[in-house]
Amino acid sequence: MMIATEALARIEGDKSLSERVLNALKASGVSAFEQILNHSAASFVIGALEDWQKTKVA
Repeated sequence: MMIATEALARIEGDKSLSERVLNALKASGVSAFEQILNHSAASFVIGALEDWQKTKVA
């Protein structure tokens, strides 16, 4: 959970990165992003990114 929190903090802290992540999520979907991460902590990061994406798109 700490990894997901830190990942989101870094993404939100960098506007360029934030836009790139949102565009990647829109273009390829969450499952493709999960495959890229391919890490045991990925499920926490993916869940956090899904929630974050919903708040940014809304």
